[in-house]
This record gives sequence, structure tokens and C-alpha cells, in this order.
Amino acid sequence: MTRKVRTKKKSVLASADPTELISLTEASQRFGISPTYLRTIARTGRLWAKKVGRDWLTSSSAIEEYIRSREKKGLYREDLEA
Repeated sequence: MTRKVRTKKKSVLASADPTELISLTEASQRFGISPTYLRTIARTGRLWAKKVGRDWLTSSSAIEEYIRSREKKGLYREDLEA
């Protein structure tokens, strides 16, 4: 009988440089996205973020990755002419 060995996933928060972590409020100011929207997508797991106490922390690279991963709709569509 073989036994599966589970390996723990390394926490992104543990591997992140603490000087790189920013609050969602600061991220909203840097990237021009509403803090309420950032909290919503963090809570649903669409944005990597960690809740510490009552504050959410994320990194600039996580916000940039989320922005790149968004589906292009509306004016972004390439098949429409301006």
C-alpha cells in the first residue's frame, strides 16, 4: 500500500518580502482601483491578499498580475474599430 505524501504549500505571505507588502488602500491609490473593489476580489480569491487583523495586505506584483489576467471586454475588444 502506497501512501501519498502531502507537501505543504509555501505561503505567499511567508515568501513575500515584508517591505514589498502594501495595504489595499495604498494599492488603490497606486493603481487607481477602488479599495472596496480590491477588498471584494481579495475576499473571493481573485486577487492574492492576506488579511492581517482588520487590514488586507497584498503586493504590487499581485495587483499587476490581476490586471494582466482580466478578460478584455468592451472598449478593449480588438475586433471593434474605434
